[in-house]
Amino acid sequence: MPMQLDKNTIIKDIIAQHPETFEVFKRHRLVLAGGVRGPNEPLAFFCKAHDVNLEILLRELEEAISKGPVPGMVAPPLVEDIIYYRYVKAALVMVLTAGCTFGAGILSYIALKYDYYVPPVILIQSHGHAQLFGWVGLFVMGFAYYILPRVKNTDLYAWQITYLSFWGMLVGTVLRTLVQTQPGTPLAFLIPLSGILQLLAVSIFCYVLFMTVRSSQLPKEIFDKFFVAGLVWFLAATAQNLYIDLYLYQHSTMEIPSSFHKQLIHVFLFGFVCMFIFGVNLRTVYAFLDVPRPNPTLVNLAFWVINASIFLYFFEYLSPWLTYALVGAVFLFIYGLKVFERPTKELADVIMDRSYEKTIRMAYLWLIVGMLIRAVVPSLGESTPKGHLFYGSSNHAVTVGFISMMMIGYASKMVPTFRGMNIYSFRLSELTFILLNVGIFLRVSFQMLVPTYPSIAYPAVGVSGWIEVTALALFAYNLWKTMNLEEEPVKVCPTKKLEKVSKDNKVSDVIEQHPETLEVFLQFGFHQITNPVARRTMAKMVTLEGACQFKGVELEKLLKALNDKLEAGRPCL
Repeated sequence: MPMQLDKNTIIKDIIAQHPETFEVFKRHRLVLAGGVRGPNEPLAFFCKAHDVNLEILLRELEEAISKGPVPGMVAPPLVEDIIYYRYVKAALVMVLTAGCTFGAGILSYIALKYDYYVPPVILIQSHGHAQLFGWVGLFVMGFAYYILPRVKNTDLYAWQITYLSFWGMLVGTVLRTLVQTQPGTPLAFLIPLSGILQLLAVSIFCYVLFMTVRSSQLPKEIFDKFFVAGLVWFLAATAQNLYIDLYLYQHSTMEIPSSFHKQLIHVFLFGFVCMFIFGVNLRTVYAFLDVPRPNPTLVNLAFWVINASIFLYFFEYLSPWLTYALVGAVFLFIYGLKVFERPTKELADVIMDRSYEKTIRMAYLWLIVGMLIRAVVPSLGESTPKGHLFYGSSNHAVTVGFISMMMIGYASKMVPTFRGMNIYSFRLSELTFILLNVGIFLRVSFQMLVPTYPSIAYPAVGVSGWIEVTALALFAYNLWKTMNLEEEPVKVCPTKKLEKVSKDNKVSDVIEQHPETLEVFLQFGFHQITNPVARRTMAKMVTLEGACQFKGVELEKLLKALNDKLEAGRPCL
């Protein structure tokens, strides 16, 4: 019997039961992300994310189903694209070793000594390199290879050489991170070699993505310039990194001059990473958060001011004014993105995991905090101890609060979508969110309080790093398990199902056997069932009678509405 479709019908279930719909989805670019059977997402969400009219799509799908399959036809196997796997897994290993974990150890040492200047500078710089190029660089590169061809509706150009960019970046980052911590080592020649490998890797990465964008037949969109600018700045930052490596080798030192280091971090964070994140956000955040579309005028203005401020940052005498310009432009972008606008309610009754929403919004709150702190730094003097502490707090709010939080939020949403299944554990996602925010708050706030309340601030800063490591370890475990999960079986109708519901039936039993009753529960105000965590926990324990008592709903009216829906004869999915 044909499926009856609505906005909550899952795409992978439609393709599995009616392979004749595959061509319809392909025409609307709705099967490019997902496992063997396509994405595990409702129709309404994908329509909004891909600018497809839901009513038109439903009509085309119903027409395809009514015609039926061509004899012997089966849905073409959608071979899962796992190009991002090695990048993401390597990035997770990097952040849990030389990255965040090593950084937490440095913070603990600072807290024990009550002195921010006691750790050797080369250790701090080595940790920073692992964080920038190992954690953030590899992670963003992996997702960029996957996402960009899909938003541009084209194939990844020269995908056969992408493994070179992976090994070049990984080996180069590991060499630089390890050798920089060994002053006077005879292996110092590996420092410039590491920079050459990283530049080669980024050159291949940029070439592949430039050509991928160029091969697309789609018209240019507002987010395109952000991706292109991100590639240019990534190449510039890596070339600057090679220059620094050559400087270290020629001067027989492992300590990078502070002016060089600060410029590299600035270009890498705001030129490469933020441009990429902003570009992805422009393409997806209005659907992910169900908010209005971005304001193109404000976003374009922010784009040019941010990029101009990055370029002019090399002229140090302009630094205070460029800081204010950068802060203002970032605020302008956030306002133009409309990330904090009221939801449009277009997806209000769509059943899907929304746990990532708070992570994305919190990431932007930390970006606002980081930029506000940065705006204060020029008045304190960047070279003063207090200015240095405030600058560090600002960087942490941007790098961990915004960038890492955004990476976690998008990965938690998109990897399950790529794989066509749910994330391994919603509870681990919630715990990651809580712990990471606690750690960021302690680090950002108490670092600025060090001059005033050292006895309280130093211990808080020392603890903050290990809280963040715990959060990132939980995220890494959750994401790794999700990437390794076997594909979930397609739902089938149970051999024996409820013919009539009563007050003693569990909420989950009714929904699982009769998905069409979701509409009834929503009409009676049971909006919690749109949360997969609630569906998997409370709904399995609560009876219809108990649910009505909790919500103040008249039991007999709910039972009648549910049984009327069952009598309508809708088949289960």
